[in-house]
Amino acid sequence: MTIPRRSSGRPRKLTNGDIIDAVLEEGFAGITVPAVARRLGVSTMTLYRYAPTRADLLALAWNHVITTTNWPPLTGPWRQILHTHATAFWHLLAQYPGVVTELSQALMPTEMMHRIDDVAVALVDQGFTAEDAVLSVDLVIDLTVDHRRGVENIHGLVDAPATLDAMAQLWAPKDTDPPNRRAVRAAMANAITLTPFDWFTQKLDLALRGIDARFQR
Repeated sequence: MTIPRRSSGRPRKLTNGDIIDAVLEEGFAGITVPAVARRLGVSTMTLYRYAPTRADLLALAWNHVITTTNWPPLTGPWRQILHTHATAFWHLLAQYPGVVTELSQALMPTEMMHRIDDVAVALVDQGFTAEDAVLSVDLVIDLTVDHRRGVENIHGLVDAPATLDAMAQLWAPKDTDPPNRRAVRAAMANAITLTPFDWFTQKLDLALRGIDARFQR
């Protein structure tokens, strides 16, 4: 896309929609206020009048993404609610590279907080205490964010496939290993060969089983 040149004269008036579009076109990874301003064809100082900080820019765009995403329903068994929302969030983070790092370095945008609230309330409606509902949702969200950040860190390397191959070789079982160590190394080597989403869902299922055990008590 061609970035429009800034015109002279009276500063252009901006709308939230203009800023959101510019942020999404620029991309979340390493985004800067000057880069968004150039894309909008305005000065940095003009943009600061609408979004005083870089965090405001990011929150404005991410709130828009959250409110326009078609989220799974908050109905059905609690385990289904947590699973479908976690996987939907994982795919959403994958759709917007870089945003997972930005979310980890700033206050959570309000619409993301509202979505978490809604999921926690759905759990309380099914018999969870408020404390257990918040703990469960926070556990699942942290797992999702941490996993996506790890995936992006590896895939951001110059030669990610070679790195993964090296990791698999490092974990390969040795003939001299005791049986239990050989089994662990084989399991780890197998995990490295799985797709990131497959490994994530296995972690998620384990977490959900733990929540289920706590809930049953």
